Amino acid sequence: MVTRTYRLDHDLGFAPNPFFGWCSLACCMGDIRKHAKLNDIIIGMAGSGKQGLGRYHPQLIYWMRVDVELTFDQYWNDPRFARKRPQIPGPKMSMVGDRTYRHEGNGADWSFDTSMHYVATAPQTNGGHVVRDTKVDRVLLSQHYTYWGKSGPAVPDHLLPLFPALRGQKCNHDAALLAQLHDFIGLNQPMRLTGDPADWDSRRYFKAQAAL
Repeated sequence: MVTRTYRLDHDLGFAPNPFFGWCSLACCMGDIRKHAKLNDIIIGMAGSGKQGLGRYHPQLIYWMRVDVELTFDQYWNDPRFARKRPQIPGPKMSMVGDRTYRHEGNGADWSFDTSMHYVATAPQTNGGHVVRDTKVDRVLLSQHYTYWGKSGPAVPDHLLPLFPALRGQKCNHDAALLAQLHDFIGLNQPMRLTGDPADWDSRRYFKAQAAL
């Protein structure tokens, strides 16, 4: 079991998506999605960037144990995750759906819906998020997770070295400090969904009339 820590720039409830009884990591963090193994622990903390989640740093956003790994096509076709398909416009919980990428028929090109990572009217430089997301054809899912969103506990100063200073993931940790972090997050007592995403109040991502 490897513990993989990282910093989140944004928290829309999209990556990760903690809704409908499963925490899914289907978009962003290609390095983690590529290398994480079953039973690995992923822990996300609010980053310190002023344009991102700096107002919440160093609070935890979530943790998950990798229980299931699927390809995008498997994720798309699995009825357990039907409610995770994005619906825009719609309730925020549906707007942030991450079950979107798939192949249709025998086509080699990706099909996808409007989502937090694709809006037809928005410019897509070098393929945008679609290219970056589908570069790693792997979705990580968990039923053993705690998602705090904006209400997560602040990481104690002495445990901050367990997280990368900037982007990317950190996998090599001091064993004694890591044990303390596992205890701090309640690794043996997952609570699933406990709070709203930190960026649900952002007009940049959600129209004012979007319903909860």
